[in-house]
Amino acid sequence: MPDKPRYSMSRIPVSTLGNGHELSVVVHRLEGDSPGPTVGITGGIHGDETDTVEYIRQFVEYLKGTPFKGTVLAVSCANPLAFESRTRNTPNDMIDLNRVFPGDPDGLLTHQLAHRLYGLFLEKCEYFVDIHCGGIFPSVDYVYVHGDEGLARSVGSRLLYVGASYDGSLNSCLEAAGLKTTVIELGGGRVSSVPATERACTALRRILTYIGCLEGDVEPRSDQIVLDKMKILRPHHGGMLISELSLDQLGTLLPKDTVVGRVVHPQTLETLEVLSTPFDPSAVVLAREGFTPVSVGDYGFMFGQPAAE
Repeated sequence: MPDKPRYSMSRIPVSTLGNGHELSVVVHRLEGDSPGPTVGITGGIHGDETDTVEYIRQFVEYLKGTPFKGTVLAVSCANPLAFESRTRNTPNDMIDLNRVFPGDPDGLLTHQLAHRLYGLFLEKCEYFVDIHCGGIFPSVDYVYVHGDEGLARSVGSRLLYVGASYDGSLNSCLEAAGLKTTVIELGGGRVSSVPATERACTALRRILTYIGCLEGDVEPRSDQIVLDKMKILRPHHGGMLISELSLDQLGTLLPKDTVVGRVVHPQTLETLEVLSTPFDPSAVVLAREGFTPVSVGDYGFMFGQPAAE
């Protein structure tokens, strides 16, 4: 009978803050009962994507009682300061952590944090999975495809994006350094996080099965759509965003120029802007449901263009 994984927890020191508190990042290490690849997993790189912390918590608990091969290094909350303030960027210097990797040991706080995280995964891992969600108001559902298309397909999401990641993202830097990586974008918004958490844990199990850490086969999904262009609809006006979509439309296709939402002035109640789909067809990648406050330049909606066959 295989042994249960050995579990340990450690802290990576980053810096002493101006108030005297120590900033560190916790790493959960699970060692399987036999040799295999080392897989790094992160959540909480953006502090407003709080659901990702729960995704990893539940997956770590699953792995504690499940025999597997190899090693998993999981960082559930990669940016603790941003998580505490529920902000996308680090509040101390207002820098987006996922735009400054591989970091700088002599830079600002976020650069130093990035340097420590990058070094951890670069030194230890062959595979890397970064998990994001839509944030406080939007919900999202797609996966980035990098060098190993099978890795991305194994996640089980319908939408696969083959475009480049953002410069300075952790996954793009690790991919360039030779690791096999993917990014899962799943969940978020003002809805129950339970279904997305279950899907995220299933996705991580499928990934570990694909790379041989867990026994079994990954059942392919037959309706996956490859996207080669992505368009973020960022409102030019703030106010209340009234959505014409429901979240069960994530992953579906809509005709070009379909009205998906409008921005309403919070005081005069006038319509300031109408948002419509950009492609024909447009795959619904990120959406809001009902009515949500929005600021100029926020993530309103995201749509992908299916690649030509």
